[in-house]
Amino acid sequence: MAISQETIEEVLRTANVYDVISEYIDLERAGSNYKALCPFHSEKTPSFMVSPQKNIFKCFGCGKSGNALTFLMEYEGLSFGEAVVKLAEKYNIPVKFTKSDDRAVFKQKLLQITEKIKEFYKNQLKNSPEAKKYLKERQISPSIIEKFELGYAPEDSSKLREFVQKEGIQIEDLSRIGLITLTDDGRFYDKFRGRIIFPIKDHRGRVVAFGGRVISGDRTPKYLNSPETEIYSKGKVLYGFYEARDFLREKKEAVIVEGYFDLISLYQAGIKNVVATLGTAMTPQQGKLLSRFVKRAVLMFDSDSAGKKAVIRASKVLLSNRIEVYYCPLEKGKDPDELAKEGFRKVEETIKNSKDFLLFLIDRVKGEKDLKKRKEIIDLYLDILSYMPDKYEQGLYLKELSSATGIPLELFEIKNRHTDFEENEEEPKLNLSGLSFKEKLILKGLLEHRDEILSRFDKFDKINGSAYFLYIMNEILNNGEKEELEELRKLQLPAEPDAVVEALNMLHLEWLSQQNELETVFLSSTDDSVIRKIFMNKKSLNTGGTKKR
Repeated sequence: MAISQETIEEVLRTANVYDVISEYIDLERAGSNYKALCPFHSEKTPSFMVSPQKNIFKCFGCGKSGNALTFLMEYEGLSFGEAVVKLAEKYNIPVKFTKSDDRAVFKQKLLQITEKIKEFYKNQLKNSPEAKKYLKERQISPSIIEKFELGYAPEDSSKLREFVQKEGIQIEDLSRIGLITLTDDGRFYDKFRGRIIFPIKDHRGRVVAFGGRVISGDRTPKYLNSPETEIYSKGKVLYGFYEARDFLREKKEAVIVEGYFDLISLYQAGIKNVVATLGTAMTPQQGKLLSRFVKRAVLMFDSDSAGKKAVIRASKVLLSNRIEVYYCPLEKGKDPDELAKEGFRKVEETIKNSKDFLLFLIDRVKGEKDLKKRKEIIDLYLDILSYMPDKYEQGLYLKELSSATGIPLELFEIKNRHTDFEENEEEPKLNLSGLSFKEKLILKGLLEHRDEILSRFDKFDKINGSAYFLYIMNEILNNGEKEELEELRKLQLPAEPDAVVEALNMLHLEWLSQQNELETVFLSSTDDSVIRKIFMNKKSLNTGGTKKR
């Protein structure tokens, strides 16, 4: 399924960079332009500039630049297709596909239903003394209840029946979102009845599923989640990600826990860069989502056997996405929810004491006297290390292991792989018809001669090209597996390394020319600090870096 080129062009033509960016950060007028502190790196004086007339943005500190579409991709961590669809929704542009997309229309209908059901549960919580008492006993504040839009599913399902009848919601659709159990007489019961409700949102803030926790009695299971549906794939969603994403971006670090109350209690205690896997094994899609925002992850899982297995699985996924992995073991019998009750300082201290997981395993090797168990830990260490894509970094960790064990480096064997996880990611796909010949040439060349081209060209962040071209190029550079790559392999192009490097150098020259134009656009409205940054950037481009005198 491909978004039509007509839709893409209309979105790019309509989307105004000022309208989009001003929804996320405060812009201050500077002549005919606007300025702000850059949302992509830390700075004390504004060097992030926006030109409504030219419909572009540029940061003279970190160098990021582009249009409304590229801003959304960077800021929200969206794919190209998701960013196109989000802008289309903002400007009421119908999203057309190269083929009929009845499925997309149906999914939108189901999302509208989950939004209504979320509001129903929220209202039921307000009217339930028992549910409010339970949350008070769990020390959950009203502001956090509102932030995470918690609700309550009453024991009496007739209230839900009345609501859906009033709203004109079909019973079949309630079944499709995994909300009800049908009876033989044609009636239905709410699967979540008698439970506190946690709306589960995707990274765009859309309610795609629900979770529930019993508040009384011995009903099992204690926790209940929506099944996989046409709008919910548990392997693609991290609970709390939507609420935490600004804090993830700011800190470049994610604290990862397993459950609803673990996350909510930590968030309430002041640890807001926290997400939850909801007790499932971490998936490549979740790792990739996090990699758009963070460089480091702290795993705060239960210390039981299942928790330890979850840490191992998560470390492989995160390392394969170039995220540093730290392990934060908790006191026996304690979970993050209980830790959070001890206050922010205690939690912060615990997180600061977390340790690089691979070095944690080395300490385990050092402390283990049983030879068989030592070998098991070493084998685990090497297995996890095989998911690290950077060979140089692998080498550093191997030296640590060799030094700790006295085993020569040449006796260690690491599997040659980046990942063996299976991904099944569905999102709007684009065809290649909108790419120029030069862009197709480069992409085909990177697929066939990646290592040689990387050894001869290293300015991939400083080249011009269409947004979709840059998106696919980054997928190739980061070893992504996309359907488009299969189409690229079929292209009949003479993509030899010499021709590809020449094309890349041409796009780099176009980028340099564009930067000069951007500087001219913004120069009249910049202050001395930005002008100094422009000068230093030019000096860096011309000399390969700044030099101290």
